[in-house]
Amino acid sequence: MRLLQPPCHRLLPLFVILATATASHSQAAVSLNFDGGNSSTAVDAFSGTAGDIWLTPWTTSPGATGTASVIDTNPLSSGSGNYLSTDLLGGDRNVIRQYGSVPGFSVNSSHTVQWQWRLDDPFEATSPYDRIAFFADGTKSSASTSASNSWCIGVAPDLMGYDNWYFYDRQADTSFTTQNAFNTGMSLQQGTTYTFSVTVNPTVGTYNASVSDGITTVQQNNLSFRNATGGVDYLHFGTKSANTNVHQGFSLDSVEITGGSAAFQPRQADGFKGIWYANQYVGGDYVYKYSGGFATYPQQMRPQAYYAAEADKTFFTFGGTDENNSTLYHMVAYYDHATGQVTRPRILLDKQTTDAHDNPTLMLDDEGYLYVFSAAHGTARPTYIHRSTQPYSIDEFEEVLYLSSDNNFSYSNPTYVNGQGFLFLHTKYGSTGRALYYNTSADGVHWDYEWDDRPMLADIPGGQYQMAEVFGQTVGTAFNYHPGGNVNARTNLYYIETDNLGQTWRTIDGTSLTTPVTTISNAALVHDYQAEGLLVYLKDIRYDAQGNPVLLYITSAGWQPGPDSGLRVWNTAHWDGSQWVIQEAFTSDHNYDQGSLYIEDDGTWRIIAPTDEGPQAGGTGGEMVMWISQDGGQTWNTECLLTPGAEYNHGYARAPVNADDDFYALWADGNAFEPSDSSLYFTDKDGTGVWRLPWEMTTDFATPELAFDPIDTPEPHSLGLLATGIVVLALLRRRQRR
Repeated sequence: MRLLQPPCHRLLPLFVILATATASHSQAAVSLNFDGGNSSTAVDAFSGTAGDIWLTPWTTSPGATGTASVIDTNPLSSGSGNYLSTDLLGGDRNVIRQYGSVPGFSVNSSHTVQWQWRLDDPFEATSPYDRIAFFADGTKSSASTSASNSWCIGVAPDLMGYDNWYFYDRQADTSFTTQNAFNTGMSLQQGTTYTFSVTVNPTVGTYNASVSDGITTVQQNNLSFRNATGGVDYLHFGTKSANTNVHQGFSLDSVEITGGSAAFQPRQADGFKGIWYANQYVGGDYVYKYSGGFATYPQQMRPQAYYAAEADKTFFTFGGTDENNSTLYHMVAYYDHATGQVTRPRILLDKQTTDAHDNPTLMLDDEGYLYVFSAAHGTARPTYIHRSTQPYSIDEFEEVLYLSSDNNFSYSNPTYVNGQGFLFLHTKYGSTGRALYYNTSADGVHWDYEWDDRPMLADIPGGQYQMAEVFGQTVGTAFNYHPGGNVNARTNLYYIETDNLGQTWRTIDGTSLTTPVTTISNAALVHDYQAEGLLVYLKDIRYDAQGNPVLLYITSAGWQPGPDSGLRVWNTAHWDGSQWVIQEAFTSDHNYDQGSLYIEDDGTWRIIAPTDEGPQAGGTGGEMVMWISQDGGQTWNTECLLTPGAEYNHGYARAPVNADDDFYALWADGNAFEPSDSSLYFTDKDGTGVWRLPWEMTTDFATPELAFDPIDTPEPHSLGLLATGIVVLALLRRRQRR
């Protein structure tokens, strides 16, 4: 039973603790024995081709010359047959290959890399740069070793201080010195076949290593990565020489990767700490084009939360960080409506950036499995999809998709259509700008199109942003476009939809549409704002009870923050069955003020958005306001000032899918003008309170604290009077602070 209270009065829930289950999955194993010989069409060959967990063929260090070929004249072990023989010249002489996640194997789970190696030419170290090195990195390295390496094994007599094999073990810092090395005591001998094994644990940045010369084995456990969050997916086997003309041949065989269960238990975070982010320094009073607490940023990416009635939980994902805001964690958690508590958030992924464009989104399928879509900003980083191993649980996930940085996705808009599956709309950066693409899947694991040949939805020259939503069997998406590739010139409003998971697309009046959309003027155009000299910032998309779309967006006279760009006008565009009805709603003071639209069963339209100026006036976000319209967006009332007396601006209020009354919007705060801590908050449908998610957690569950008592402001405002209304609200807020 849910207790009912008048709007904007506090209501605290009751508490019970529920448990969740975990599962384990089989492991994968792939070997490279060079059985395919010298070929570019077989996976197990040199240079080989991509396949299985191997994402690239073999390559050599940039600038390396000489030969590397498969032979069988002097195998590394009895009966082993083919092996790779190298005779390379140059400074760095690595052979390199990338592996990665596929269904059944996760590069981020614990796994073991094994190989055989033999020195075929004498090794003489006459310079600090002379060394033998095997290592892993998140990118293809042009060096023999670097501070970005994760695990590292080798011989480096000058810098490491001895002629024996060492295992790198970060103790003091990331320097390449004896203090960060474990001495195996096993010397390097020409002609001896060595067998190496490295078991990596990427989530904690450690590895176990062993080396055997066929007689003696040396093993050391719990070694620390050189780079605590370094990548492990590019394997490098090679040498380095100060004399680029000295031959240093070696042989390689039996490269094998085992383990890598796609299922893993994400580690628990110590609380809800949101990422702080800034973009485009502009100086002056407003410092950045936009900045602040961006755990639920950006607006062209949705959803971040989902209410599952079967579990009575709201699951949500967000961009988290550590105490120093030094990296972006993709986190997942849930609010238990039966108890009124939140679970301790789990860290699915460390994106190794502080760019909040990489934030995750969330979707559930009809069986209750959670899918977290981990995007990237442009082509800077790889992207992922993780799937929970149990319905309605965050205890264990499996990585079901990995896409390298040159073939990834940005601005993810996952949708799920019951009975059909996933229609995953997203952006891919290309030569024409930010183009819109999609892919489809019945299960979120096996995708219908190869990712390098996925369908393109829109490619208007210059690029576009979008926002997508589901109504029944229909998926609709609204988008703008970027004249000349300039995102600061974004304008126009477009809408298209499909009811067969992207097999065909149509405009709102049912006219068939050929995709990709490639022209500025086309049948999908809702309104030509470019002709009016206005910019368009997308905010939300919903459907009324008849399945007609309602688009929420801001129009602005300029991209710069501050009053020179004028008041930012919030608009709705509503298809009434025969035409688009465009109505101005209210204003705020920043283009990146982000809010969510709700169209409720009784016909109420509700918007939760940071439309009050806030403590950092003119900065991104402000103080959250709840707006109500009872006449389809013609007039709006300010129902509640949700965050009176806030220290920082609040922003990016996001609505869960199927939002439950008790957890109706999720957002974060942060100083809009300089780096700060950023907490996460939620409110209920009636604005009875705003609760802060715990900054610190040491237990599995905790009760959110009441952070704000909202102020009732049930006064109607027309657009012309709204600026005065906002000032009145601000004065009330400041008077209350005194």
